[in-house]
Amino acid sequence: MSLPKPDRSRPPSPTVPSSPAVPCPAAPPPYPDGWFAIASSAELRPGRVLTRRLMGEDVVVYRTRSGRLRVVRPFCPHLGAHLGHGGRVRDEELVCPFHHFAFGPEGECVRTGYGTPPPRARLSAVASREVAGLVFVWWHARGEPPSWEVAAPPAAEGFGPVRCLVRTLVAHPQDFMENVIDTGHFTPIHRLGVRMVEEPRFDGPRMTSAYRLARVGGRKNVLFSSAPVTRATVQGLGVFIAETTVPTFGVGMRAWFCVVPLDPVRIEMRLAVAVRFAGVRHRGTARALAALAPGPLAWFSTFETARDLPIWAHNTYLEHPRLAQGDGPITKYRRWARQFYSDWPGGARPARRPA
Repeated sequence: MSLPKPDRSRPPSPTVPSSPAVPCPAAPPPYPDGWFAIASSAELRPGRVLTRRLMGEDVVVYRTRSGRLRVVRPFCPHLGAHLGHGGRVRDEELVCPFHHFAFGPEGECVRTGYGTPPPRARLSAVASREVAGLVFVWWHARGEPPSWEVAAPPAAEGFGPVRCLVRTLVAHPQDFMENVIDTGHFTPIHRLGVRMVEEPRFDGPRMTSAYRLARVGGRKNVLFSSAPVTRATVQGLGVFIAETTVPTFGVGMRAWFCVVPLDPVRIEMRLAVAVRFAGVRHRGTARALAALAPGPLAWFSTFETARDLPIWAHNTYLEHPRLAQGDGPITKYRRWARQFYSDWPGGARPARRPA
Protein backbone atom coordinates (compact mmCIF):
# COMPACT_ATOMS: atom_id res chain seq x y z
CA MET A 1 0.00 0.00 0.00
CA SER A 2 1.68 3.22 -1.13
CA LEU A 3 1.64 6.38 0.91
CA PRO A 4 0.89 9.72 -0.78
CA LYS A 5 3.64 10.99 -3.05
CA PRO A 6 3.33 14.74 -3.51
CA ASP A 7 3.76 16.24 -6.95
CA ARG A 8 7.27 17.71 -6.97
CA SER A 9 6.98 19.54 -10.26
CA ARG A 10 6.36 22.85 -8.48
CA PRO A 11 7.93 22.53 -5.05
CA PRO A 12 6.97 25.49 -2.86
CA SER A 13 9.54 27.50 -1.00
CA PRO A 14 9.59 26.45 2.67
CA THR A 15 10.00 30.06 3.77
CA VAL A 16 8.45 32.94 1.87
CA PRO A 17 9.23 36.50 2.97
CA SER A 18 6.39 38.96 3.34
CA SER A 19 6.29 41.52 0.57
CA PRO A 20 5.23 45.11 1.15
CA ALA A 21 1.46 45.07 0.87
CA VAL A 22 -0.84 47.97 0.16
CA PRO A 23 -2.73 48.60 3.42
CA CYS A 24 -6.43 47.94 3.09
CA PRO A 25 -8.60 49.91 5.54
CA ALA A 26 -11.21 47.14 5.37
CA ALA A 27 -8.81 44.34 6.30
CA PRO A 28 -9.52 42.46 9.53
CA PRO A 29 -7.17 43.12 12.46
CA PRO A 30 -4.27 40.67 12.81
CA TYR A 31 -5.50 39.10 16.04
CA PRO A 32 -8.95 37.47 16.16
CA ASP A 33 -10.63 36.45 19.41
CA GLY A 34 -10.89 32.77 20.25
CA TRP A 35 -9.04 29.61 21.24
CA PHE A 36 -5.54 28.95 19.93
CA ALA A 37 -3.26 25.91 20.36
CA ILE A 38 0.18 26.83 21.69
CA ALA A 39 1.58 23.41 22.66
CA SER A 40 0.88 19.70 22.73
CA SER A 41 0.17 17.95 26.01
CA ALA A 42 3.14 15.67 25.35
CA GLU A 43 5.49 18.66 25.54
CA LEU A 44 4.37 19.47 29.07
CA ARG A 45 5.48 16.72 31.37
CA PRO A 46 5.09 17.55 35.10
CA GLY A 47 7.62 20.17 36.14
CA ARG A 48 8.16 21.55 32.61
CA VAL A 49 8.08 25.32 31.93
CA LEU A 50 7.65 26.61 28.35
CA THR A 51 7.50 30.06 26.79
CA ARG A 52 5.17 30.55 23.84
CA ARG A 53 4.40 33.51 21.61
CA LEU A 54 0.77 34.68 21.48
CA MET A 55 -0.47 37.77 19.65
CA GLY A 56 2.84 39.60 19.84
CA GLU A 57 3.47 38.74 23.50
CA ASP A 58 4.91 35.87 25.52
CA VAL A 59 2.94 33.54 27.75
CA VAL A 60 4.43 31.00 30.14
CA VAL A 61 3.00 27.47 30.18
CA TYR A 62 3.82 25.01 32.94
CA ARG A 63 2.57 21.84 34.58
CA THR A 64 2.73 21.25 38.31
CA ARG A 65 4.10 18.04 39.79
CA SER A 66 0.54 16.76 40.29
CA GLY A 67 -0.23 17.38 36.60
CA ARG A 68 -2.19 20.65 36.71
CA LEU A 69 -1.76 22.80 33.61
CA ARG A 70 -1.31 26.55 34.06
CA VAL A 71 -0.76 29.41 31.60
CA VAL A 72 0.25 32.84 32.92
CA ARG A 73 1.52 36.20 31.73
CA PRO A 74 5.32 36.09 31.74
CA PHE A 75 6.44 38.74 34.22
CA CYS A 76 6.84 38.32 37.96
CA PRO A 77 4.81 40.99 39.84
CA HIS A 78 7.72 41.46 42.25
CA LEU A 79 10.37 43.08 40.02
CA GLY A 80 9.39 41.99 36.52
CA ALA A 81 11.61 38.98 35.85
CA HIS A 82 10.50 36.75 32.97
CA LEU A 83 9.22 33.52 34.51
CA GLY A 84 9.83 31.58 31.30
CA HIS A 85 13.57 32.20 31.40
CA GLY A 86 14.92 30.38 34.42
CA GLY A 87 11.62 29.91 36.25
CA ARG A 88 11.06 26.42 37.63
CA VAL A 89 8.31 24.30 39.12
CA ARG A 90 8.67 23.18 42.73
CA ASP A 91 5.84 20.81 43.64
CA GLU A 92 2.71 22.89 42.89
CA GLU A 93 4.46 26.25 42.74
CA LEU A 94 6.12 28.30 40.00
CA VAL A 95 9.32 29.86 41.35
CA CYS A 96 10.73 33.09 39.94
CA PRO A 97 14.42 32.86 38.93
CA PHE A 98 15.27 36.37 40.23
CA HIS A 99 14.45 36.36 43.97
CA HIS A 100 12.81 32.93 44.28
CA PHE A 101 9.34 34.28 45.00
CA ALA A 102 6.95 31.32 44.66
CA PHE A 103 3.42 31.37 43.25
CA GLY A 104 0.73 28.77 43.89
CA PRO A 105 -1.41 27.14 41.18
CA GLU A 106 -4.08 29.82 41.56
CA GLY A 107 -1.46 32.51 40.96
CA GLU A 108 -1.08 33.84 44.51
CA CYS A 109 2.36 34.60 45.93
CA VAL A 110 2.88 32.06 48.72
CA ARG A 111 6.52 32.57 49.64
CA THR A 112 9.48 34.91 49.19
CA GLY A 113 13.08 33.90 48.82
CA TYR A 114 13.93 35.59 52.10
CA GLY A 115 11.61 33.70 54.41
CA THR A 116 9.58 36.87 55.00
CA PRO A 117 5.77 37.18 54.64
CA PRO A 118 4.80 37.20 50.94
CA PRO A 119 3.34 40.37 49.43
CA ARG A 120 -0.21 40.53 48.13
CA ALA A 121 0.77 39.74 44.58
CA ARG A 122 -0.63 37.42 41.94
CA LEU A 123 0.31 36.12 38.54
CA SER A 124 -2.00 37.05 35.69
CA ALA A 125 -3.61 33.81 34.50
CA VAL A 126 -4.61 33.03 30.92
CA ALA A 127 -7.65 30.77 30.37
CA SER A 128 -6.48 27.39 29.08
CA ARG A 129 -7.88 23.98 28.14
CA GLU A 130 -6.46 20.60 27.13
CA VAL A 131 -8.42 19.05 24.27
CA ALA A 132 -7.39 15.96 22.29
CA GLY A 133 -3.77 16.24 23.40
CA LEU A 134 -3.42 19.93 22.56
CA VAL A 135 -3.09 22.93 24.87
CA PHE A 136 -5.41 25.80 23.96
CA VAL A 137 -5.44 29.33 25.36
CA TRP A 138 -8.15 31.94 25.09
CA TRP A 139 -7.39 35.38 23.69
CA HIS A 140 -9.82 38.30 23.50
CA ALA A 141 -8.97 41.83 22.42
CA ARG A 142 -11.09 43.29 25.23
CA GLY A 143 -10.04 40.78 27.85
CA GLU A 144 -13.44 39.08 28.04
CA PRO A 145 -13.67 35.48 29.36
CA PRO A 146 -14.31 32.47 27.09
CA SER A 147 -17.73 32.55 25.44
CA TRP A 148 -17.48 29.11 23.78
CA GLU A 149 -15.39 25.95 24.04
CA VAL A 150 -13.29 23.89 21.64
CA ALA A 151 -15.12 20.63 20.94
CA ALA A 152 -13.25 17.42 20.12
CA PRO A 153 -14.73 14.95 17.61
CA PRO A 154 -16.48 11.92 19.13
CA ALA A 155 -14.08 9.28 20.41
CA ALA A 156 -13.42 6.51 17.91
CA GLU A 157 -11.61 3.21 18.38
CA GLY A 158 -8.55 2.17 16.45
CA PHE A 159 -6.73 5.48 16.11
CA GLY A 160 -3.00 5.21 16.71
CA PRO A 161 -0.65 7.69 18.38
CA VAL A 162 -0.73 11.34 17.38
CA ARG A 163 2.14 12.84 15.39
CA CYS A 164 2.64 16.62 15.68
CA LEU A 165 4.47 19.01 13.38
CA VAL A 166 4.93 22.75 13.87
CA ARG A 167 5.60 25.28 11.10
CA THR A 168 5.83 29.08 11.02
CA LEU A 169 3.99 30.66 8.08
CA VAL A 170 3.56 34.15 6.69
CA ALA A 171 -0.23 34.31 6.65
CA HIS A 172 -3.32 35.62 8.40
CA PRO A 173 -5.47 33.09 10.31
CA GLN A 174 -8.58 34.14 8.40
CA ASP A 175 -6.87 33.36 5.08
CA PHE A 176 -5.77 29.98 6.40
CA MET A 177 -9.30 28.97 7.41
CA GLU A 178 -10.83 30.46 4.25
CA ASN A 179 -8.99 27.77 2.29
CA VAL A 180 -11.44 25.20 3.68
CA ILE A 181 -14.35 26.63 1.68
CA ASP A 182 -12.39 28.22 -1.19
CA THR A 183 -13.03 25.26 -3.46
CA GLY A 184 -11.83 27.14 -6.52
CA HIS A 185 -8.18 27.01 -5.44
CA PHE A 186 -7.95 23.23 -5.00
CA THR A 187 -7.22 22.43 -8.66
CA PRO A 188 -4.73 25.19 -9.60
CA ILE A 189 -2.80 25.07 -6.30
CA HIS A 190 -3.17 21.47 -5.07
CA ARG A 191 -4.16 19.68 -8.30
CA LEU A 192 -7.20 18.24 -6.61
CA GLY A 193 -10.71 18.03 -7.92
CA VAL A 194 -13.37 18.71 -5.30
CA ARG A 195 -17.09 17.96 -5.10
CA MET A 196 -19.16 19.18 -2.19
CA VAL A 197 -20.97 16.44 -0.29
CA GLU A 198 -22.42 18.78 2.33
CA GLU A 199 -22.64 22.51 1.76
CA PRO A 200 -20.90 24.65 4.40
CA ARG A 201 -23.01 25.37 7.48
CA PHE A 202 -22.30 28.26 9.81
CA ASP A 203 -23.49 27.77 13.37
CA GLY A 204 -22.20 30.12 16.07
CA PRO A 205 -18.40 29.79 16.33
CA ARG A 206 -18.37 26.68 14.10
CA MET A 207 -18.40 26.02 10.39
CA THR A 208 -18.82 22.53 8.94
CA SER A 209 -18.73 21.04 5.46
CA ALA A 210 -17.88 17.81 3.64
CA TYR A 211 -16.38 17.15 0.22
CA ARG A 212 -14.80 14.49 -1.97
CA LEU A 213 -11.28 14.94 -3.28
CA ALA A 214 -9.70 13.39 -6.36
CA ARG A 215 -6.20 13.88 -7.72
CA VAL A 216 -6.19 15.66 -11.09
CA GLY A 217 -3.52 13.90 -13.13
CA GLY A 218 -0.38 12.38 -11.66
CA ARG A 219 0.02 9.04 -9.92
CA LYS A 220 -2.73 7.54 -7.80
CA ASN A 221 -2.13 6.75 -4.15
CA VAL A 222 -3.97 5.41 -1.13
CA LEU A 223 -5.49 8.77 -0.22
CA PHE A 224 -6.97 9.66 -3.61
CA SER A 225 -7.53 6.33 -5.33
CA SER A 226 -11.16 6.08 -4.20
CA ALA A 227 -12.25 9.74 -3.90
CA PRO A 228 -12.05 10.03 -0.11
CA VAL A 229 -14.58 12.04 1.85
CA THR A 230 -13.25 14.79 4.10
CA ARG A 231 -15.46 16.24 6.83
CA ALA A 232 -14.22 19.65 7.86
CA THR A 233 -14.98 21.45 11.10
CA VAL A 234 -13.65 24.96 11.72
CA GLN A 235 -13.91 26.37 15.24
CA GLY A 236 -13.18 30.06 15.42
CA LEU A 237 -10.20 31.15 13.36
CA GLY A 238 -7.71 28.95 15.17
CA VAL A 239 -8.92 25.36 14.76
CA PHE A 240 -9.62 23.26 11.66
CA ILE A 241 -10.32 19.53 12.07
CA ALA A 242 -10.27 17.36 8.95
CA GLU A 243 -11.63 13.81 9.20
CA THR A 244 -10.86 11.88 6.02
CA THR A 245 -12.18 8.43 5.18
CA VAL A 246 -10.92 6.21 2.35
CA PRO A 247 -13.72 3.62 2.01
CA THR A 248 -11.84 1.17 -0.22
CA PHE A 249 -9.13 0.50 2.34
CA GLY A 250 -11.00 1.35 5.53
CA VAL A 251 -8.43 4.05 6.28
CA GLY A 252 -9.39 6.98 8.47
CA MET A 253 -7.27 10.06 9.17
CA ARG A 254 -8.01 12.76 11.74
CA ALA A 255 -5.95 15.92 11.43
CA TRP A 256 -6.04 19.04 13.60
CA PHE A 257 -4.71 22.14 11.83
CA CYS A 258 -4.33 24.75 14.56
CA VAL A 259 -2.93 28.23 13.98
CA VAL A 260 -1.94 30.98 16.39
CA PRO A 261 -0.83 34.49 15.41
CA LEU A 262 2.73 35.15 16.58
CA ASP A 263 2.76 38.77 15.39
CA PRO A 264 0.86 40.82 12.80
CA VAL A 265 2.57 38.97 9.92
CA ARG A 266 3.30 35.39 11.01
CA ILE A 267 1.24 32.50 12.31
CA GLU A 268 2.37 29.21 13.80
CA MET A 269 0.63 26.13 12.44
CA ARG A 270 0.47 23.12 14.73
CA LEU A 271 -0.63 19.95 12.92
CA ALA A 272 -1.65 16.85 14.86
CA VAL A 273 -2.40 13.67 12.86
CA ALA A 274 -3.80 10.29 13.93
CA VAL A 275 -4.71 7.35 11.66
CA ARG A 276 -6.67 4.12 11.91
CA PHE A 277 -6.90 1.10 9.60
CA ALA A 278 -10.37 -0.32 10.19
CA GLY A 279 -10.12 -2.42 7.03
CA VAL A 280 -7.15 -4.42 8.31
CA ARG A 281 -8.43 -7.50 10.13
CA HIS A 282 -5.27 -8.38 12.03
CA ARG A 283 -5.21 -6.09 15.06
CA GLY A 284 -1.45 -6.15 15.45
CA THR A 285 -0.94 -5.13 11.83
CA ALA A 286 -3.58 -2.40 12.13
CA ARG A 287 -1.89 -0.99 15.24
CA ALA A 288 1.52 -1.07 13.57
CA LEU A 289 0.24 0.75 10.50
CA ALA A 290 -1.59 3.30 12.67
CA ALA A 291 1.67 3.99 14.50
CA LEU A 292 3.76 4.37 11.34
CA ALA A 293 1.42 6.28 9.02
CA PRO A 294 0.96 9.62 10.87
CA GLY A 295 4.54 10.75 10.23
CA PRO A 296 4.44 10.56 6.40
CA LEU A 297 0.85 11.83 6.32
CA ALA A 298 1.70 14.82 8.52
CA TRP A 299 4.62 15.61 6.24
CA PHE A 300 2.39 15.27 3.18
CA SER A 301 -0.19 17.63 4.72
CA THR A 302 2.42 20.29 5.49
CA PHE A 303 3.80 19.93 1.96
CA GLU A 304 0.37 20.63 0.50
CA THR A 305 -0.16 23.55 2.90
CA ALA A 306 3.18 24.99 1.76
CA ARG A 307 1.77 25.35 -1.76
CA ASP A 308 -0.41 28.19 -0.46
CA LEU A 309 2.50 30.11 1.12
CA PRO A 310 3.48 32.26 -1.89
CA ILE A 311 -0.15 33.39 -2.20
CA TRP A 312 -0.64 34.20 1.49
CA ALA A 313 2.70 35.99 1.82
CA HIS A 314 2.05 38.44 -1.02
CA ASN A 315 -1.73 38.92 -1.19
CA THR A 316 -3.86 41.78 0.05
CA TYR A 317 -7.38 41.87 1.44
CA LEU A 318 -10.16 43.00 -0.91
CA GLU A 319 -13.25 44.39 0.76
CA HIS A 320 -15.34 43.75 -2.37
CA PRO A 321 -13.81 40.79 -4.24
CA ARG A 322 -15.19 40.10 -7.70
CA LEU A 323 -16.35 36.53 -7.09
CA ALA A 324 -17.45 34.00 -9.70
CA GLN A 325 -19.40 30.76 -9.75
CA GLY A 326 -17.16 28.02 -8.38
CA ASP A 327 -15.45 30.15 -5.74
CA GLY A 328 -17.34 28.69 -2.80
CA PRO A 329 -19.28 30.68 -0.16
CA ILE A 330 -16.49 33.17 0.54
CA THR A 331 -18.85 36.05 1.30
CA LYS A 332 -20.78 33.95 3.84
CA TYR A 333 -17.50 32.81 5.40
CA ARG A 334 -16.19 36.35 5.80
CA ARG A 335 -19.46 37.51 7.28
CA TRP A 336 -19.27 34.60 9.77
CA ALA A 337 -15.60 35.31 10.55
CA ARG A 338 -16.32 38.91 11.48
CA GLN A 339 -17.77 37.81 14.83
CA PHE A 340 -14.24 37.00 16.03
CA TYR A 341 -13.02 40.61 15.90
CA SER A 342 -14.21 42.55 18.93
CA ASP A 343 -11.71 45.32 18.16
CA TRP A 344 -12.94 45.89 14.60
CA PRO A 345 -14.30 49.45 14.83
CA GLY A 346 -16.76 50.97 12.45
CA GLY A 347 -14.22 53.38 11.02
CA ALA A 348 -10.67 52.87 9.87
CA ARG A 349 -9.28 49.44 10.69
CA PRO A 350 -5.65 48.40 11.00
CA ALA A 351 -4.06 46.71 8.01
CA ARG A 352 -3.13 43.07 8.39
CA ARG A 353 0.40 43.63 7.17
CA PRO A 354 2.71 46.62 7.52
CA ALA A 355 3.30 48.70 4.42
